[in-house]
Amino acid sequence: MVGMSAQPTEHGGGRFGLPPMDTVQELRAALRAGHGFPGDAERLDGELAAQLLRRVPVDRVVDVDELGTVVDLATVAEILAAYRGRVLLAADPDAVDAVDRAVADLLDRSGAE
Repeated sequence: MVGMSAQPTEHGGGRFGLPPMDTVQELRAALRAGHGFPGDAERLDGELAAQLLRRVPVDRVVDVDELGTVVDLATVAEILAAYRGRVLLAADPDAVDAVDRAVADLLDRSGAE
């Protein structure tokens, strides 16, 4: 039987010197370590809490026929992917320069009007 070898991660783990971000805990740790943009760690926690801690009123529990009606796992996955993307964007000097140029251009234009 051939053993499985570890595959490089697609969510960090060396890219731009970033830590792995394959689990929610790893992503949260990366954000808390200062990767990403200011406030991202708190925003991630808030967005996940909004999805994962939803409560169904007791009188409506019989209306819940699937877990997906309480926790939208696709939305949770989208939230995690967005924050991984933010960490990668913030770590990419070319992307940061492009964003800085775009912001400066918008500010210049808004000052001209």
